[in-house]
Amino acid sequence: MIANQSLGTQERIDNWGIGKYFDVVIASAEAGCVKPDLRIFTMALEKAECEPSEAVMIGDRLDNDIVPAKKIGMKTVWVRQAYAKYQCIDDESKRPDHIIDSIEELLFLDLN
Repeated sequence: MIANQSLGTQERIDNWGIGKYFDVVIASAEAGCVKPDLRIFTMALEKAECEPSEAVMIGDRLDNDIVPAKKIGMKTVWVRQAYAKYQCIDDESKRPDHIIDSIEELLFLDLN
């Protein structure tokens, strides 16, 4: 998980009962940079010990999530919910590999 969040992000997701689903949690407050800065993506990949082609960025923001992840070679899934519904794909740099309308749809995607 890469999140533009304050200190304590790991504790919050653990309290919500979803921490077990994330091998790596990088919060901008702890990283010293925010999305869409590519450094925060690189930090997450290094911490996870994986190549960009082995990682998937799932996000609701084209500008903060999809574009930078594509730049470094990650697979991308755009979740069109909340603010995302008002964004548009107006050039190829913003085109995700997959588009879904709810997080539950992840279960049916082939991310290989």
